[in-house]
Amino acid sequence: MDDFSLDGGDTFEPNVDIAETGPCSRTITITIPASVVDERLEMQLATLVSEAALPGFRKGRVPRKLLERRFGADVRSETRGQLISSSYEKALTTSELQVLGDPDFGDMASIKELEPGQDYVFSVSLEVVPQFELPELDGVPVTKPIMEVTDEHVDGEILRTRYRFGTPSRITGPFEPLDRMVGSVKIHIEEAEEPFFENDRAVAVVPAVEDEGKGQFLGLLVEDLSDHLAGKNVGDEITFETAGPDSHEREDIRGKTLKISFQVTDAERVAPLEISEMVEQFGLDDEAGLRSQIRLSLETRRDAEQRNAEREQVYEWLLENIDFELPPKISEAQAIGMIEQQRLQMLHRGLDEDTIELQLAKIRGENEKASRNRLRLMFIMSRLSKHFEIEISESEVNARISELAASRGMRPDAMKAELAKAGQIREISMSIQHSKSADRIVDTAKVTEMPAEDWNKLVDAKAAAKS
Repeated sequence: MDDFSLDGGDTFEPNVDIAETGPCSRTITITIPASVVDERLEMQLATLVSEAALPGFRKGRVPRKLLERRFGADVRSETRGQLISSSYEKALTTSELQVLGDPDFGDMASIKELEPGQDYVFSVSLEVVPQFELPELDGVPVTKPIMEVTDEHVDGEILRTRYRFGTPSRITGPFEPLDRMVGSVKIHIEEAEEPFFENDRAVAVVPAVEDEGKGQFLGLLVEDLSDHLAGKNVGDEITFETAGPDSHEREDIRGKTLKISFQVTDAERVAPLEISEMVEQFGLDDEAGLRSQIRLSLETRRDAEQRNAEREQVYEWLLENIDFELPPKISEAQAIGMIEQQRLQMLHRGLDEDTIELQLAKIRGENEKASRNRLRLMFIMSRLSKHFEIEISESEVNARISELAASRGMRPDAMKAELAKAGQIREISMSIQHSKSADRIVDTAKVTEMPAEDWNKLVDAKAAAKS
């Protein structure tokens, strides 16, 4: 039986009643008039009569009563699905509700059938974007950290770059800080017999000394990772447990005990690149030219970090001054979107992959309040983007992609293809939009300056207090 299309004749207007069932939840009750039900059933049956061909009958010659007996239930079921879909879309259009996640139609098997001559009534439950008022946005207090790039900063960056472009050599152990290993991993959720996750090429890095044992493994922050990896050798099976973060984007591991088995099959240690080789690779004349270029790069990064620090203060102020309830069900899609925005912002700031993964692991491990604040901020910034009427052009998105490509050593077209395949182009646009919204507030803020050293102490003190 061919699918029946409502195109061209779907002009009816359902009766829509919207009930507020919570701060971010609505129930829509939709009534489809009996006349529409009858018309659609008749059109569907007429199509069936003209197209059906059964043994012993020519196409279009099958008796209508025979078709009704054999296919009547299917016709009513299909017509019901079309009417529900069409009237639901009309209800959303006329109500202008901003829906989050998927609508809940309940158990479709228990939804009543269409009955000729009777109105058809059904309900759908929705979660919607929170509504709230914006405060006065001029004169927000902001502190600008001031820092001069010194020779010590240049020395440190040169050392990091030497390791980044250094020569890896295979080792067998014992493993030391910053050694990188590859192996097969299996992760079980608590006492489950079947593994939740398997990978033959999982990567682990022994945390640096200054990380005090903490490190990320497969996107999870492990407080004592160094204890498990340091001193081990190729061929060892390393087993340990960690907790699934309550704010992880995967709902099925939140709060669960994760049992990890990591079989190390290969490892490497990086010998730092010689400065003379760096000069040659960068196409410079001498070490002085290298230091000058590194200094310029650090100053550019400093300016970006200053702006980012100002934005972070704006975000904090907005969270303190705008209060609303989040939808009770935070979907995986929203959590994933928040994580990917954070990833892209850190890529844009020039952070390396290992640092980004460590920071994302920390975000996943945040307490529930911090996690929900990040989601609240997503709604606030989206609202501000509309308030400031900020539109993002394709050229802006392409420019950001080019910057990300440069930070990864990729061609822009390859970077764009990778982001498109992962469905992250939208996150790029939203990240730019939210940054520009924060910049609008920074531009009219009441700014005071503070030495970066004092600023860092203040930030560390705040972080310790929150912990």
